[in-house]
Amino acid sequence: MTMKLHELKQKRNTIAIDMRAIHEKVGDGVMTEEQRTQWNKAQTELENLDAQIQREEQLRSLDQDLVDDKEKEQRGQQPNNPETEQAERRNQAFDRFLRCGFGELTAEERQAVKELRAQGTSPDEKGGYTVPTQMLNKIVDQMKAYGGIASVAQILPTSNGQDITWSTSDGTDEEGELLGENTAAGEQDVEFSTAILGAKKLTSKIIRVSNELLQDSGVDIQAYLASRIAQRIGRGEAKYLIKGTGKGSPVQPLGLETSVTNTVDVAGASLSWKDITELEHAIDPAYRNSPKFRLAFNDDTLKNLKLMEDAQKRPLWLPSISGVAPAQILGMQYVVDQAIDKMEAGKKFIFCGDFDRFILRRVTYMTLKRLVERYAEFDQTAFLAFHRFDCVLEDTSAIKALVGKSATK
Repeated sequence: MTMKLHELKQKRNTIAIDMRAIHEKVGDGVMTEEQRTQWNKAQTELENLDAQIQREEQLRSLDQDLVDDKEKEQRGQQPNNPETEQAERRNQAFDRFLRCGFGELTAEERQAVKELRAQGTSPDEKGGYTVPTQMLNKIVDQMKAYGGIASVAQILPTSNGQDITWSTSDGTDEEGELLGENTAAGEQDVEFSTAILGAKKLTSKIIRVSNELLQDSGVDIQAYLASRIAQRIGRGEAKYLIKGTGKGSPVQPLGLETSVTNTVDVAGASLSWKDITELEHAIDPAYRNSPKFRLAFNDDTLKNLKLMEDAQKRPLWLPSISGVAPAQILGMQYVVDQAIDKMEAGKKFIFCGDFDRFILRRVTYMTLKRLVERYAEFDQTAFLAFHRFDCVLEDTSAIKALVGKSATK
């Protein structure tokens, strides 16, 4: 008998609770072979359920898209408020523009698309157009799958790409003083640096679409393009948030790998739970109490951490319980970001700290160009999206990194 999605989730939660109970039962003792067998069996079942749940949620998402499309049709037959009607009118005109090009639009549709004209461009389609809100929301939502750091960074949305001067510092040595009666307050010079939050331009690269697909009214062309754009822009942004050097031509963002200068070295030839504890306690407790205090690493490191044990032979990893507790490593929440290095000599492969101090600036509109002639011989139309962003670590003591041991150490 096939289980429903909520039944699968309930069963998963039950297994996760049982696993945490095994972990807690060990206490100050050592995990027995029987407990280890129970844990391994539960973990295997949990992973199978996670895969099942993911498949069911993907199917449900497709069903929801169909429902949303029907609701749009129904809304089109009902009176609506002027603002919503205007947004829907632009969205429908933009859909026609994607399929047919500017030359095939009616006068009313042309006017609606012109209202989406990218800032600072000429009135024709060569300048590009800002992506309508509905499509942009789909892109931003799908981008979340490609960058774990972006999910915990402090997002700064701006309406334009003008440079912003941002103060950076290391405030861990600053403190107030006790002041006696009729006593002048002392001074403490704060060492501030400044960084420029710009708007680095990231492109999706050219996305080629067959004209047959564009002409098929049964295909949600906006959803199709949103998925392709999100994949490319999401992976590109995630890479530079970690790997950006702040140099080069064009100039890259200053990513975490370069910005984080405070590090802890792995003590031995292989990673130990003690190394992670050293990293955690290298960070000031004020940062550790932040709601966005996290470990960050790639999926290969997570796999290794799931297999590791503490001094009581208990797994370092604990599964999440929906609505109750997040997944944890040594009691700390974590995010997975594939742009972070694997554990290798001299590489920063685990970051730890308050990621609210890592600022991700995003310009709130995205530009899309439609290229007709370039691939006409292939009977294809090309699309090109542009996204602008930048980042800065405003407090250099807030995040530190664990570095793989070099062969010379």
